[in-house]
Amino acid sequence: MLRKIVILTVLGGFLVSHSTEAQDVRTDSVAVVSESVPDTVSKPVLMLDGKPMTEKQMKRYYKQMRRDSIRETKNIWWSVLGGPSYTPESSLGVGGAVLSSFRFHRNDSITKRSFIPAGFAISLNGTFVLAGAGTLFFNENKFRIYVNYSFRNEPAHYYGKGYESIENVQRGDSTTKYHRTYFQFYPRFVWEVKPNLFAGTLFELNLTKASDVNPVMAADPYFLKFKPKYVNIGVGGLLQYDTRDDVATPTSGMLVSGMAKFFGKYLGGAYNYELFELEYRQFKNVFRPRSTLAWIAKTQIGVGNVPFSELPSFGSPFDLRGYYIGQYRDKSMAYGILEYRHMFGSPAMYKSGNFWAKCGFVAWVGTGTIGNTPFVDWNKWKLNYGAGLRIQVQPGKNFRLDLGKDPANKGISFYMNMTEAF
Repeated sequence: MLRKIVILTVLGGFLVSHSTEAQDVRTDSVAVVSESVPDTVSKPVLMLDGKPMTEKQMKRYYKQMRRDSIRETKNIWWSVLGGPSYTPESSLGVGGAVLSSFRFHRNDSITKRSFIPAGFAISLNGTFVLAGAGTLFFNENKFRIYVNYSFRNEPAHYYGKGYESIENVQRGDSTTKYHRTYFQFYPRFVWEVKPNLFAGTLFELNLTKASDVNPVMAADPYFLKFKPKYVNIGVGGLLQYDTRDDVATPTSGMLVSGMAKFFGKYLGGAYNYELFELEYRQFKNVFRPRSTLAWIAKTQIGVGNVPFSELPSFGSPFDLRGYYIGQYRDKSMAYGILEYRHMFGSPAMYKSGNFWAKCGFVAWVGTGTIGNTPFVDWNKWKLNYGAGLRIQVQPGKNFRLDLGKDPANKGISFYMNMTEAF
């Protein structure tokens, strides 16, 4: 969950691939055939993309098979990557990402492995961030729990609400900077009511504390509507149509989702407001195996007395990477992203344990807008683009390093995380 992080070293990680079993038939361009030699016993010859494997490739292939068979039966599988980091806001520090995948029942081969990632940063100026978004699978994937969590204690910036305020304030210690303490716990519970159709409920608890407020922020009319410290509690429901082949790193299928959240004093929170969200994602295999074209369109609309920290916004590690977190916020928001994802090598090379087949890259272009009134005020769209590196640390789960660009500002934003942005 970490923005603008420059990684100087990588401390460690588990680079692994899907488990395979040698078969007497051709699968994913890997095949086992028998080679008959006069006066000797027939011996198997492994084929890789239509060519016999070298001795080195066969050793690596069998070694990878042994690793996969052991790791696949593990209840918990940990992957860790990290190192020194630096951002203008948090100064020099340490950042990284951790991924834990697991099964609740060792012998359940149908239910997908649940996963909980975490991004973290600790720096010299007192910044501490721990955040993640994972999925738990139950009952042969018919019941899921999506969970987002976050704790941030850090220097932050508030530019105001709406384009008119945001683009007329200069970023600086005396104009936008303040200290923020923020906590969020946000689980969603969904059941498959029909094939690929999920329905469920949700709960959200968030806490915001603003301190060391600058003079411009202290005089901002929207900020003054709220206390410097408050808690919000909300409940709601969601409906999803989901045909994705994988939740963490989809390569095919689609997701259409609608969500409504209701916050109120009647639940023990500080303010009464509602948030409504619509989302569409699509994933298509293009050009070659292991290459995916992905796109997303999303909107969020706030109604009522929405606190400044909860206003719809973009600029996170999961949408328009390249903008400051929370820079653009208003009562409504919409954005779209088109992203190309490419993993090197063929499926056979990946299954054989080839290191470069566990690496790849992405490139994206996107646009987003904000406004007080949906559609009516969506008349100014911000451009965004970027690229990133990928290293697969577990089957279907990548470590990502993204570099995003806001064309209107100098510099590039860096993001380090586990699993894809969407």
